[in-house]
Amino acid sequence: MSHLLLLASEKPNGFLLSSDLNEVIWGSIAFFIVLGLLIKFGGPAVKNGLTGRTERLAKELDDAAAAKAEAQRQRILDEAATTAASLKAQLQAKADTDAAELVARATADVEASKGQALADLQADAASLALGAAEAVVNRNLDAATQTDLIESYISQVGAQS
Repeated sequence: MSHLLLLASEKPNGFLLSSDLNEVIWGSIAFFIVLGLLIKFGGPAVKNGLTGRTERLAKELDDAAAAKAEAQRQRILDEAATTAASLKAQLQAKADTDAAELVARATADVEASKGQALADLQADAASLALGAAEAVVNRNLDAATQTDLIESYISQVGAQS
């Protein structure tokens, strides 16, 4: 008979409650006590954990953005250094070419000036020699000798034509 009483107490209460009403009440009270304790003691810990995680993620994002900005700045500096080196090499090559052309023109100018100076000197020397020769010839020739030379020259010219 005790077995029948035990079985009768385990019978369902109704459609919504599957067991004894006392068990549902004490189970609900225990649930709300545990829920209250979790909210009171676990809530701040969960909140702090989530806040810490949010802050950590924000810091990691800031660090990543700073690293990206630094990498971009370094890339720009590297490109600027490469461009500067290239421009320097181009300018140096152009300066070397311009200097070589300037030296070549200066050398040509010096040679031309030297040639002109030699030509002028030769012309002056020839003029002076001619003047000196005329002076010597005029002193050594008398009138009869001059007349003979002139007639001889005229006859040579006439014979050639």
